[in-house]
Amino acid sequence: MPTNLEKAYIAGFLDGDGCVMFQLVRRKDYVFGYQVRASIVFYQKDKQKQILDWLKSKLKYGYIRSRNDEMVEYTIVGKDYVIEILRMLYPYLRLKKKHAKLAFEINRRWPEKFNQKNLLAIGKLVDKFKELNYSKKRKNTCATLNKFFATGPRND
Repeated sequence: MPTNLEKAYIAGFLDGDGCVMFQLVRRKDYVFGYQVRASIVFYQKDKQKQILDWLKSKLKYGYIRSRNDEMVEYTIVGKDYVIEILRMLYPYLRLKKKHAKLAFEINRRWPEKFNQKNLLAIGKLVDKFKELNYSKKRKNTCATLNKFFATGPRND
């Protein structure tokens, strides 16, 4: 468990060189065709990979990968992991505080079992991350989900 000073540092790192995301991801093997993916990603030039190694040693979850553009990412995927980390960092966050609040709202409304209705409700909340993250490429939105349900023979 990181110390309070380390939590403050990690929160500052997330505010500056990190991203909190909830996304609708197309999954052909899922009953309703989509999943909600939660993730936290920290970015750094590959010369500074050691700081991401340190972050991983403190946060315990996720993986580190090198990209082809001289960047390295430390990624944590999974709603429960993301919520746990955001709760730990919340008192120290500044720029990503809105992201954390929205993540907590999604977590509060997370159903025990998904159906079309509650997946659409969560999807509406997930769409709000588009504005928080200035997303230009996001193509899977609640509207995409609505269209998918309207054309597919899916039942609850």
